[in-house]
Amino acid sequence: MKKTLLFVIMLASFISVQAVVKVAYITFQKTMDASGTTVQNDPIIQMLSADPNLAVTVKVLTTVAVTDVISDLTTYDVIIVQESFAGAAPMLMPAGALALKTIPKPFIYNKTYALKSGRALGTSTAAGGKEATACLTITVQPTALTNDLFKACTIGANNDITLFNALMTDTSVPTGTVTTLKAINYSTGNIVSGASSTILAVPTILNTDLSPVAICINDIPAGTSIDSETTLSRMITLSTNFGAICGNAGKNITDDGLTLWRNAVYILGGLTVPATKVTLPVTELKTLNSSSEVISVVYYNVNGIQVLQPKDLTNGIFVKRTTYQSGLVQSEKVVFIK
Repeated sequence: MKKTLLFVIMLASFISVQAVVKVAYITFQKTMDASGTTVQNDPIIQMLSADPNLAVTVKVLTTVAVTDVISDLTTYDVIIVQESFAGAAPMLMPAGALALKTIPKPFIYNKTYALKSGRALGTSTAAGGKEATACLTITVQPTALTNDLFKACTIGANNDITLFNALMTDTSVPTGTVTTLKAINYSTGNIVSGASSTILAVPTILNTDLSPVAICINDIPAGTSIDSETTLSRMITLSTNFGAICGNAGKNITDDGLTLWRNAVYILGGLTVPATKVTLPVTELKTLNSSSEVISVVYYNVNGIQVLQPKDLTNGIFVKRTTYQSGLVQSEKVVFIK
């Protein structure tokens, strides 16, 4: 007798069903402080995994040699290179699997410290990474205020957005020195074709040496030269410290910080960016109770096409959409095993 199992992966907010975007989330294993979150469960992973429009595969690497291969990158729609990597990780170098010139799909690159000669760039006169001094906010360029990357974010009177609540060390320790406590970084001296036109936002407070920003929050088209390298795919840089992302059990990153990440994935994946801010953990389902009457349950495949009958479900990922008598709609991502 065949058994049918349906596993709910994560709950999500009430948004319209779109074609599911496949995301490769590539990060590096490191030991974080007990007060933070683990690499496998950082708040970006939690948020993206809870979104029914995204199918997230988390790849936690333990070796990043230049010869190490990630063979399936072409099967994803969006690729994320997290800041947990060391800036000098060989895999990020021009001959590595995550080289700027070889990443085959639109990607988020969160490692500005790699953007110098001998690292991600074969040759460059750029100074590379800098830490913004005691800075928790970014300042949006006036021409980018209506850009979808900042949609639903709270923008202050000085065009600023707060991404973090506190500075953290690289491993999420909440105490340290002026040089070890971090949040937002940027790269200086890079020659980017199109000059500053790719920059959407910069740290509100720069490093004390006041080096001008080349790359911080940038939207860089495919075919753009960054010093000696040319991007194969569209690239959004976010320049946020991984320790700050994971700090305080994942609560150090603000809702606006999460929203920035969500928006970047949606933009690169070709999805309509929501007009509502992200919150974590997901709280929308608290309004449901045992007396809520179910009106309908509908399943959609990864292309956003409705599956007419439950019997038509095959092995794979689906979006289950439940409508209640109150008008409330609950979406959740499920794996079906038949």
